[in-house]
Amino acid sequence: MEIKKLSNSLQKLRCIQQKLTKEFELSTGFSLTRYEILSFLDEKERCLQTEIADHLEIDPAAITRQLKILEEDGFVTRDRNKDNAREVIVTLTDYAKKELQVCKEKHKNQDTDVSISIDNKDMDQLIKILSDIEESFQ
Repeated sequence: MEIKKLSNSLQKLRCIQQKLTKEFELSTGFSLTRYEILSFLDEKERCLQTEIADHLEIDPAAITRQLKILEEDGFVTRDRNKDNAREVIVTLTDYAKKELQVCKEKHKNQDTDVSISIDNKDMDQLIKILSDIEESFQ
């Protein structure tokens, strides 16, 4: 691929990502990163802080900052592992479970509040393409 095409594609992806993230946050009331953290915890119920960082492929320090905000807002609890004080166990609160359920119910009967005109088939194809690109880096 020509460098100009790659540069142009990356620039378009960056602009789209910023716009979609803003729309997502306005629609759900959650930042994208915090929503992903809460969704991961909703599936796991409790896990190590490092597991969240690994799953989201985000720097552990950034996860710590996000979790601190979520903890202050009453969405998660963080406790040191009694067997290994270096490990932090993160648990979703009942309040967070309720708020996630409200968010899911709000968006259940609609594809999304995010105003993009792309059908599910095209979205699935885009996700596959992006996943293939991501896998090529591993």
